[in-house]
Amino acid sequence: MPDSVTRAVKRISQRAEVPLHWTGHSLRIGLASTARKRGRDGIAIADQGGWARHSRSMLGYMQREDGWDDNASAGLT
Repeated sequence: MPDSVTRAVKRISQRAEVPLHWTGHSLRIGLASTARKRGRDGIAIADQGGWARHSRSMLGYMQREDGWDDNASAGLT
């Protein structure tokens, strides 16, 4: 079932009495953001995350922790 992971995480958080506002997109955001930060290839990220290769929507899932540390112009001089 497509939502089985979501249901399992919600069930575990309820049993642990830990309030959790979580959806299946949380895993996709984590995958895209962490893989990008660690320099993984965009095509590999798209393939594993279920996006079309060179997907523009995938870019919306890639969150930056810090705009200063993750600076595109850093080290170019």
